[in-house]
Amino acid sequence: MTTPAAEKMTSKQSIQAYYQPVLPYLDTVREKLLNIVPPESQLLAEALHHSLGTGGKLLRPVVCLLACGATGKIKDSHLETSAISEMIHIATLLHDDVLDDADLRRGKVTVRSLWGNPVSILSGDYLLAQASRKLAQVGSIRIVSIYSDVLADLCDGEVEQIRASYNLDALDWDSYYRKTICKTATLFSAGCEAAGVLNDLPEEHVQKLKQFGKNFGIAFQIVDDLLDYTSNEADMGKPVFDDLKNGLVNAPVLLALKSDQALNDTEKTEFKQVIRRFFDVDATSKNEATELVQSIQMYLGKARAIEETQALAESFITKALNAIDFLPNTPEKEALIGLGRFVIERKT
Repeated sequence: MTTPAAEKMTSKQSIQAYYQPVLPYLDTVREKLLNIVPPESQLLAEALHHSLGTGGKLLRPVVCLLACGATGKIKDSHLETSAISEMIHIATLLHDDVLDDADLRRGKVTVRSLWGNPVSILSGDYLLAQASRKLAQVGSIRIVSIYSDVLADLCDGEVEQIRASYNLDALDWDSYYRKTICKTATLFSAGCEAAGVLNDLPEEHVQKLKQFGKNFGIAFQIVDDLLDYTSNEADMGKPVFDDLKNGLVNAPVLLALKSDQALNDTEKTEFKQVIRRFFDVDATSKNEATELVQSIQMYLGKARAIEETQALAESFITKALNAIDFLPNTPEKEALIGLGRFVIERKT
């Protein structure tokens, strides 16, 4: 499946290695992000500048543009939709930071920490309004419909996450995949689908691009879950075990508790008790928190949950890459393959 050129690309450590085919377009995307209609409020303008300039990887625009380049020429409408994807993504981060009481995002102080929750929420709302404005300018009802579904999915996924938070009894794969698709995969899926639509591909190929984006996004989130247990704060730009501390029972824990072979019933009960204690432990109780982290790591290790989570992510990347078998061999396709491998091998 993976071509020799793609295998060579995956040996490189930096994600920038896979941006090369669309690198000339990224400055234009950044300009489109920074050149939104400025608000009259100076405070809101400062908050937006802070959030738009946090140095994100621009992964969603890159995947969108690679899909565009792999299926035709990159046009201004592609640049607009890729910028819209990032704008919506940043808006969700501004909202998530409020819901999670997050002080750090991408290693930088969050808008909510600097200016408060209301400003963070309204900054996100302003970006969504600007994204809607840009969608109307693209001039495609299908594209508007695609991104309208994204906005609905994001709300649906967030509510599902809230419903299942701190609730080990609500733990199941249906809930996890619903939340993951709605909160993470939907923007990757939309960008790839939009690429096919704007390049007038046959509907069969549009749907294959959509499936690539969906499975790519699921794999990305599964690895993100994994990094909550295996990375460090310096690399992640946020505290480790932060998701679990915020009540998010993600893939490694789900694998440990739902497998019939990993842990016996007694061990699963004990593991749940440890997690519930971790939910409740005071942040100032460092010794107790450290002991609980060690216990969680022990149960995950016994269940081989880290290895199983990695394997699960790889299974979704395989599905993603199978979906784009129809694409001709181009630098853009090679980059999509390389990014797929990078996503499951990344450390941050």
